[in-house]
This record gives sequence, C-alpha cells and structure tokens, in this order.
Amino acid sequence: MRPEPAPAARRPLVVGYYGMDNVGDNAFCVVVDWALRAYWGSAAPVFAAPPLVDLPGDRTGMDPRWYVRGGVTGRAGTLLNKAALLRRSSMVVFGGGSVFREMGPLSEKKLFSLFSRVSGHPMAALGVSVGPFLSPVAERRLLYVLRRIDFIGVRDLASAEILRSAGHPGLLVPAGDLAGLLPEALGEPIPPRAPRPARRARLGVTLLGVDYEAGDEESRRREDALIEGIRALVLKEPVDVTVFVYNTHPVHGDERVSRRLRAAVEGLCDIRVVTARDGVRACWDEMKRCDLGLHMRLHGAVFAYLAGVPFTLVPYQKKCDDFLDEIAQPASLRLGRVPRDPAEVTRILAAMLTDDAVPGLSRVDFADRARLNFIRAPWALGAEPSPR
Repeated sequence: MRPEPAPAARRPLVVGYYGMDNVGDNAFCVVVDWALRAYWGSAAPVFAAPPLVDLPGDRTGMDPRWYVRGGVTGRAGTLLNKAALLRRSSMVVFGGGSVFREMGPLSEKKLFSLFSRVSGHPMAALGVSVGPFLSPVAERRLLYVLRRIDFIGVRDLASAEILRSAGHPGLLVPAGDLAGLLPEALGEPIPPRAPRPARRARLGVTLLGVDYEAGDEESRRREDALIEGIRALVLKEPVDVTVFVYNTHPVHGDERVSRRLRAAVEGLCDIRVVTARDGVRACWDEMKRCDLGLHMRLHGAVFAYLAGVPFTLVPYQKKCDDFLDEIAQPASLRLGRVPRDPAEVTRILAAMLTDDAVPGLSRVDFADRARLNFIRAPWALGAEPSPR
C-alpha cells in the first residue's frame, strides 16, 4: 500500500528562475512536477511561474502580465502574486539552477524565509548550485537564507563544500542536476547512443545571446569563432544544422545570435529551428535527432548528453566546467571559454563524425544522482518524519 505523503509535501510551492523563457529552467519545472508526485506523493505542486507549454494550467500560479512590466510595478506585482501563492502552500521548494549567487536587499528570498519562520512550514532546495557569490554582501545575505532551508540537494561538489564550510545546519545531500530525470519525467527510457551517421549528419547548436560576465570584445570574438567554425564545417562536411534557441527572452535571450548563425549557413545545408516557445519536449525530441552538438547553453549540453549525442560545450561559466568534470567529458571534446579561432571549432566538430569518445559517467548514474534530490529528502514516501 502506498504510504500517505507528509503534510508538508501535499501542496509545495516551487520557486526558481522561472518565467524567463528558458528551456533549462522550464525543464526543471517538468522534472520537479513529476518527481514531487512520484517520490513525495505531492497531490498539487504549484510553480511560481507563468503558464508553460509543458505543464497543465493548474500547475502554474503567476499572472504573466508581471513578466512584461518592468520597474517597481512589475516587481511589486510579482511579489504580491507569490505572497498569495505562499498562503495556500504547505512548504517552499527551490527547484533547480543557479539561484544562490546573488541577493539584493529586497530579494523575494526574504519573503520565503519569513514565511517559513512564521508558519513553521519547511523549505527545501533541489538540484541547486551555491555560489560563486557575486559579492561579500550577497554571500552574507544568501547564507542567512540558506541556514533556514531544512534540506538542500546540490548539483555539484563545489556547492556542497561551500555549505559545509559555512556550517549549514540542515540536511545536505550532494546530488545532481534535476534535468538528469528528464527522460523519465517525459515517460521515456534513456535513449541509445546516437549511431555514427551513415549519410548526412545533423549538428545541434545552442548559442548564448548575452554573457554578463564577459566583456564585449571577448563575447564578439567567441561568437565569431563559433559561427565561422560552424560555417566552415558545413562547407567541408555533409552536415545539416538544428538551431536551438534555448532562451527567447527579449532582453536576456538568444534570438539575435541564433539568427546570425542561421544566416551564416543559409543555402548551404538544411536548417531547422526549435525554440523555448515550442516547449521542453519539442527541444528534447529534436535533440534526439542530432548526431553531434555544439553548445553554450548548459542545458543544451545536458540534453545532448542525456540523448547520447556527442557534443562540445563552451564553458562560459564555472557551472559548465563543473558539469563537464562531473560526467568526465573526454579532453578531445573540450573547448576553451573563448576558442582560439574558427579552425579549432571546426576541427573538434569534424572529429566527432568519426571519434568514438564518450563521457566517462554513465547516463544512468547521472539520473540516479538527480534522483537523490527527492529520495533522500525527509518528505520522501517511506522516509522518517521531518523534524519540522
């Protein structure tokens, strides 16, 4: 007989960097929605997000108008909307991503911490990374909130070490990226590895529209090298291209650079385009049709890895290097933060057409690490009751 869920797990409010038109963050929502019901017995998880293509309408609770209004009005509307969702929730769950790097004086994390303290409802964080903090002030504020979180599953060992060094008093579990459970959440097995293409190969690409940690000159050189390297590959080898636009946000998104790539290979090969507006499942299905990949978006690389597609990832942030180290990505498939020139990009991509190098970590193990975020939590079905 299936055990009853813990009271706190019945109606969790899931918060994160949602509503920003990003496939990676939307994938967290798909996974958490499935896993909370499967592993915690949650009947009605609600996401502090506007309507998403991949979730039923009753799973999201944010009014989309607050995401198109800027300034004080938009921030106030968002905060009031989340406060209303909190009143009907049984706990707060931070669902995935790099949400613990920066915190301003008016951060909504203060609201969540206050809610937990006043209501006695617990907080959890699943598949998150902690740091590197953007300032000492942000570090102090974030560690104050993190100490209030009863259970934290981190996706990388560096985050675990930061929390241990800070003396985190709650339950801390080194786990994995939530997207590791995406195939299961979509009701699929992990697919077999992509066979070596017999005729024309298909290259999947995600580019990054804005890098807030790089200067304009560095970003321009990198963008030029990647696009010119892809064009040279298409001229040299029988390769078609699928352009994945993982972020369609009008300010922070990737549409400009993706249009530039498409223009560079127009007329040279078959081109497909799939975007965040098409949804997580559409991006996953198209990734499985690829034979090799070049990615800047971390979750473009994660999708390729899960699909068994050889790929190279441009490590524009530390989280990218952490992922490559975790899966033991072969050195032959690695690019630097800024490729030396287009020829380096072309060489690495062309080698994937014949090279059999694969990451050292099995995809089953990667998925099992992601699963720890849920089965090691005190609200997992069959677990000991939470002290809170």
